[in-house]
Parts: sequence; C-alpha cells; structure tokens
Amino acid sequence: MPLNAKEFLVGYIDSDRVIARYEAAIEAKRQLNAEIAKFEAKADSLKQEYEKAKAEYESQQLTLSEEGKRAKLAEVESRKRRYDNYLNEVYGTGGKIEQKNRELIAPIVEQIDSVVSRLAVEQGMALVFDAAKAGIVYAQTGLDLTELVIAELNRQFAPVTPTGPVSFYYAVLPIFETNDLARQEQTGSKLRNLIYGQVESRPKVKMIANAKVDNTIQERGLAGQQLAQDKILDVARAVNADFVIYGTCSKRERRTSFELTIADVRLGTVLSTQTGESERDELLPERVGAAVQALLTSVER
Repeated sequence: MPLNAKEFLVGYIDSDRVIARYEAAIEAKRQLNAEIAKFEAKADSLKQEYEKAKAEYESQQLTLSEEGKRAKLAEVESRKRRYDNYLNEVYGTGGKIEQKNRELIAPIVEQIDSVVSRLAVEQGMALVFDAAKAGIVYAQTGLDLTELVIAELNRQFAPVTPTGPVSFYYAVLPIFETNDLARQEQTGSKLRNLIYGQVESRPKVKMIANAKVDNTIQERGLAGQQLAQDKILDVARAVNADFVIYGTCSKRERRTSFELTIADVRLGTVLSTQTGESERDELLPERVGAAVQALLTSVER
C-alpha cells in the first residue's frame, strides 16, 4: 500500500557544515596537518641530501678518476631513488597521507552517521538527505537536522554540568583494543561512549571531555598504546580528574569481552575491576552498564 505523504517525513543535513563545526573533525584535520608537516620535513631533508650529492658530483667530476665518478654518480642516483620512492610512498595513491586521512576520517563519518540515524528516528523521519551532495533547492522549515547533529556530536567535547552540586570529576580513557577484529570494528570507541554516558548520568558528577583526555595523551606521545598504571594516573592528574576509568576489550566473531578498572586519582589506588562479556552487539549496553554500575558503587562505599 502506498505511503501517505504525511507519514513520509524527509529531513536533511549539510555535511559540510557538520564537519566544519564538529570538534572531532577539526581535531582530525589538525592531526592530519601535523602528520603532513612531518612528511614534508623528511621529504625536504631527502631532497637536500640528493641535491647536495648532485652538486658535489658536478663540482668534482673534472678532478675525479673514472672510478671516482662512477662511485659519486651511483651515490647521486641512490639518493635520487630514495627521494622519489619516499614521495611515492607518502603522496602516491594509497600512500601514507591517504592512509592517515582514511584512518582519521572513518570513525568521524561513522559517528556522524550514527547520530543522524538516531535523530532521524527521534524526529520521525523516514529519509535524510545530505544537502551538500543532493543540491536541495527548497525545504520546509523544521526539516534541517544539521544544528541538532552538531550539538549532539559536540556534546562530549564540553564539560557536562549535571543538576545539583558537583562533587567529583571523572575521566574515561580510550579502551585498548587487544585484537584485530576489535580494532577493525572500533569496539574500544563504542565501549568508551557507553561508559561515558553511564557515568555522565550519575548525580554529583562532572565529566572531563574525551577530547581533552585524548589531547593530553597525544601530547605525551602515548596515543594508541596500552598505558601502564603510572601513565594512566599521570594523564588523569593532568586533566584534573578525581577518578579515572580505563580498560581493555577484544572481539571474536560476535562476542565482545572487556575488562574495566576505576582508580582514585588522588590516592593513586585501584578501587575496582570488572569484567564482562556480550555474545551479541545489542546486549553490549546492558553488560557495560552493569559493569560501570559496579565500578561506581566502589566509589560510593
């Protein structure tokens, strides 16, 4: 049976606007530019080595023996190959810059899509277009989800002030993914978001923004590593957290396993560690919620 027009609500977002104002996308661009700067610095160094060897050959070739010329020319060609290979490795198709861009952008696109899908359901929309690609000429007021999407995406980048007095600051560190499938499916990020939401909902809590935690880890050169206890506490103290939650996760087929720990940052002591397992993705929020509840109970004792 055909859908009634009133039942088929269509919305849209402007993805260009979302990306321009999404804090994670801004940070990803900063990281990409920093990586490109490193690549350019090394490329310049290799180019200078090649040009120096070439200049030396040109200035010395009249005084060099035939054997000396061959050796010097071989050095020039070797440095030229090294420079050319590096340029291709970094800037070529599938090169390091393209890989880094894909690595940084993929989770952002996933986060945006997830928020758009959830908001579309909440707003009763059956379809959501991207105005940046669809070329929308006219849209009725109230169908633009862009600002709602931006606000929701950036919610974790601002300290959350719950109702009532604030007693404790909590930080949630990245959950370390211990196997390839967990890394491919970004299981750690999903767990971290679930933990953040569970802790945020508690009374007398103020959250340290995930972006602030990540920047502190990045500044210390610890990104992507499984941190030892002293490093965890160092990061937590740097962001002025009272308590820190951290842990590990793995995934095999549809089964997700995790271990979460909460520590008192001021005392430098572990309060509780909880393990959990979910045989299906849809059960993960419930299992994580139970583990987080147990962790937070250890604080309240």
